Amino acid sequence: MTFKIGDKVRVVKDIPSVDGMLYKGTKAKVDEMKFPDKDLRIIDEVGKIWYVNFNDVKTIKGVK
Repeated sequence: MTFKIGDKVRVVKDIPSVDGMLYKGTKAKVDEMKFPDKDLRIIDEVGKIWYVNFNDVKTIKGVK
């Protein structure tokens, strides 16, 4: 799947981390791409930054 910076995405599975849990269904925005250990940096609805893989999110259709 191809993402662009600024795309609205939805998380497709729960992602645990030491900083908390990113829950399935959370809406976020793509902020940056192509990091050495993860594919995307996203910002969730409350402004928290998360590093995720491409297969952990999907684009939200019809949202710009």
